Amino acid sequence: MTDICPVKHAGSVSPHLELAVRAAKAAGEVIRDGSTRQHSIERKAVGDLVSQVDLSADKVVCDMLRAETDWPILSEELNADQPVCDDMWIVDPLDGSSAFLMGGGPEYPSVLIALRRDAETQLGVCHFPLTGDWFYAERGKAAWHNGKRLVCDSDLPLSEIWVEMNQYGDASLETDYFAELRKRLRSTDGARIVTSNFPHAGVAMRIAGSSGTLAAAVHDNNPESTKQGPWDIAPVQVIMEEAGGIFLNPEGKRTNPFVVEPVIISRSRNIALEITDLALRLPAKS
Repeated sequence: MTDICPVKHAGSVSPHLELAVRAAKAAGEVIRDGSTRQHSIERKAVGDLVSQVDLSADKVVCDMLRAETDWPILSEELNADQPVCDDMWIVDPLDGSSAFLMGGGPEYPSVLIALRRDAETQLGVCHFPLTGDWFYAERGKAAWHNGKRLVCDSDLPLSEIWVEMNQYGDASLETDYFAELRKRLRSTDGARIVTSNFPHAGVAMRIAGSSGTLAAAVHDNNPESTKQGPWDIAPVQVIMEEAGGIFLNPEGKRTNPFVVEPVIISRSRNIALEITDLALRLPAKS
């Protein structure tokens, strides 16, 4: 693993991006240390696991952000009840916890940090501590992967791409929209291949940074039991959008991180619109 933390480059973009990168680095060290140990695992819901590593990583990030800024922090494990503000930090200290705790692979766990200013996500950082990958962006200033400009686009049609379906561990929570779209994507009108691996918000960065056919993902999200919270969406959305990618809701409108509804992510607008259009058609062919 080569982990070249881009603190210097992030600092050349803005001091707040540099702070977010430093905080993500600190949380990543907690995760790397925890990856070699056994943990007491708690189940928040079916297929939704958490451990002390999540809590320790959350505390490290929040302590660093509080030490240098006055903005409130919305974080998944320690500050999930923080009211939404126009100016705030948004933190997922260990995205892909279930994959991390079940030994799913180094490509899943990540640290996600976003800064919201004037009711808009201003910057985002996604760090994969077990692979050493860094994705980050600031609104209007481009996106980067390991210090190099990140640009995602694809001229492939839906019929030639790979789509990842990010499902609930508890099948009873699956939305009708997600279930029907998965069926249609697996029809003759759909994608080349459709898979469901460990759920992780960082899949957006794998799409953005991929030169292969992984070009889209669909996250299920049921208002009765939120699966994709603001901490899962905001950090990667700003990176993806600055790189030229797309986040859409089922109606084909830009995703709002604070609205609980399924999320469609794509390297290109054409692919995203093909997916939303497919969802509006008649039931899939058997």
